Amino acid sequence: MQRKTRTISLAAATAAAVAVALSGCGLGSGTGAEADVSGAVEGTITFQTMQLSPTFDEYINAAIDQFESENPGTTVKWTDIPSDQAARKVSADSAAGTLPDVMDLDAATLAPLGRDSRVLDMSVQAADLQDRYVASAWESFDYGATAVAALPWYLNSPVLMSNSALVQQAGSPAAPTSYTELLEVSKEIAEKTGKAGFQPTSIGFPNYLLSLGVPLVNDDSTEAIVDTPEAEEFLQNLADLYTDGGIPADSVTAAQRTEIDTFSQGETAYLETGPSRLKIIQQNAPQVFDAITIDQPLGAQESTTWVVAHGLAVPQTSKNAATAVAFAEFLTSPENQLALAEQSSVFPSTAESLQDPFFSAEPTDAATQARGIVAASLFDGGTMAKPPAVDAEYANTLWSSVQTAITGETPVKDALAAAQTQLTELLQSRVQ
Repeated sequence: MQRKTRTISLAAATAAAVAVALSGCGLGSGTGAEADVSGAVEGTITFQTMQLSPTFDEYINAAIDQFESENPGTTVKWTDIPSDQAARKVSADSAAGTLPDVMDLDAATLAPLGRDSRVLDMSVQAADLQDRYVASAWESFDYGATAVAALPWYLNSPVLMSNSALVQQAGSPAAPTSYTELLEVSKEIAEKTGKAGFQPTSIGFPNYLLSLGVPLVNDDSTEAIVDTPEAEEFLQNLADLYTDGGIPADSVTAAQRTEIDTFSQGETAYLETGPSRLKIIQQNAPQVFDAITIDQPLGAQESTTWVVAHGLAVPQTSKNAATAVAFAEFLTSPENQLALAEQSSVFPSTAESLQDPFFSAEPTDAATQARGIVAASLFDGGTMAKPPAVDAEYANTLWSSVQTAITGETPVKDALAAAQTQLTELLQSRVQ
């Protein structure tokens, strides 16, 4: 039986944009006390996902059927929205008090609700489940005011892909294991092949600094911390690499090509990305795909590899919080997470699922090799949660501040100082 109905339209998107504009910070103040989850698991709840339909209609509907069967008297109404409309819809629904009972959101999109205590704290409501999830997933939803704003659901984390043809032309240097080594090897690539080593990105830059021990924000995410000796050294090395041709010039001055496009065109030797991108490269650049070798992600040895987490959150305004939390617990169980992973390119957040033979079996191709590497990195604690305040807005602000330093137009120290000031203003605007 098909339950799902799409609820987003152009009119709804327009209304959401208006709501964002009228709501100042977007959400107002939190509701204070936690919603009551002690009631019976019964009645109707609404469940909203981000762009899982139609690909996962069968999976989601089967899970709903099972939950309703195991909990007689319950009904789950599922809607799915485009991921590019999620932030606006969440803001509009929060302002209107109409958030769905269970929300599938990534850590960045959930951040405004978590910062404002508008969702249940799962460290309180589901504290006994903490050991179910890998640490970096659980920690990805810590917004300060709400210690754990969602039960972790599915994850993405990278491997390092190398174009073996370019690497061999450069004398086959060992694959880098850190961002510092990536810069060093990229210089070799440029000197010996005339190609770039890698393409830095706005979203990736905060990960580079985090891996070096730059905290990016203070403990309560009210001040930025990027003007440090470690950041200054790295940024100067990146600027030197730009001068040496170790990174593509147009990738710094404009967003003309994504890092995947550049790699697929054979213009860079290394790409750190999720395993799902292998299929894209295979379809668009089979010759480059055939030359790919898969290695451990950067930072795995220091437990600083990036991870992106989706979780299931329950708003304080839910009229049926007991059933909502029960459904979130059900859908994030090891069994259900493994079933989703087997049908997709995402990774479960539960340690038990990551130990399944689906991930640990002997690899047969690049895709299964990458899958095993990421699963082991997640299970072994090789990944590190990024501060939730360091979202896309933060990353873009930081990148725009350091671009002229990379191209040599602004002294590195000045660029980092300006970035820290702008980012602090951004963070403080969120708590006013």
